[in-house]
Amino acid sequence: MHPLIDKEKQKLAKKYRKDHLRLSIISYIISAVFLFALLYFNISKNFVGFLHSFLEPRFFIILAYFIGLYIIYSVISLPFAYIEGYKIEHKYGFSTQNFKAWFNDWLKSFFVSFVLGVIIFEVIYFITYISPHLWWLWLSIIMIIFSVILANLFPVLILPLFYKTSPIENENLKKRIEEICERVKINLQGIFSINLSSKSTKANAAVVGLGNTKRILIGDTLIAYYTEDEIMSALTHEITHYKEHHIRWLILWQSMVTVVLFYILYRIHPFFYELAGFEKISEVAAFPVFAIIFAILSFMTQPLTSSIARFYERKADRGALNLTKDSKSFISLMAKFCNKQLLIACPNPFIEWYKYSHSSPGNRIKFAETWEAEQ
Repeated sequence: MHPLIDKEKQKLAKKYRKDHLRLSIISYIISAVFLFALLYFNISKNFVGFLHSFLEPRFFIILAYFIGLYIIYSVISLPFAYIEGYKIEHKYGFSTQNFKAWFNDWLKSFFVSFVLGVIIFEVIYFITYISPHLWWLWLSIIMIIFSVILANLFPVLILPLFYKTSPIENENLKKRIEEICERVKINLQGIFSINLSSKSTKANAAVVGLGNTKRILIGDTLIAYYTEDEIMSALTHEITHYKEHHIRWLILWQSMVTVVLFYILYRIHPFFYELAGFEKISEVAAFPVFAIIFAILSFMTQPLTSSIARFYERKADRGALNLTKDSKSFISLMAKFCNKQLLIACPNPFIEWYKYSHSSPGNRIKFAETWEAEQ
């Protein structure tokens, strides 16, 4: 382990991750039990039958079904969201919110997820109804387009609901960022500070948006607790993603995975639907079967998507080092992330392979040391 990484903090980091992992496992089990209960006790079928007795057309039945399930699931998952996002974060000194502020954010997430969920749900059951054999292809294309549109709108439509942004006040830092962007020929809509401190002590930075909404966001916590050189290491990593078009490549890869997932679902769903007493993919009452199969397929493809993401994150790390020529600041940034944000420096290799979208801080530090030796 690198000497800059605090061993006592690493012990605390393992406790922090264990608390989150334990809660995640319980949450997944509860979710699975909820879906199976809808099928085993015919709750889903009976609910749709009840809706059919007084609702027409099909659009409103789908909408009412989604509203019912969404509200029930949200109520079931609320205690887990509270423990994970409020209790655990306060326990380890990360959260800066009182309960009222946290609950307001939860309500905002509830309504944003509801709007997006309604759109996706209606699209799924419209496409599967009108195209019983090619729905997997049309759904894949629509989901890809929807993801691109959402990425474009996120900085201007969704992010402001949760965070305030303002132009950064550090002129020297702003100048350094602009020089890097000019050097790599990236046009941005602005460089902003985002008030992460209103919710957490954790720090982050990102280049968000697509096209005319592309901008740099720097957490005020990053500015407050990290040196300018460390901030530049974080930002040049994000800038490299855009410089080398990683976002486009990731969208392409994710699109391919999405197409494959939907096609496999198309091929195998008749067996599982028949097992659960359903005939067609377009049956709204069969949604729990759809959700269970898709969750299992996503679980199985997680190592692939994680590996693809790590590949581009490693390229972004190299790009950051090439742009700054400063491995020491990169290493100190990684070490501070471990010490301040309780990241596990050297996780179990299997867990890193299966789950991590970025290489672990320990491996990123080793990469920077190798880069420095190569120079």
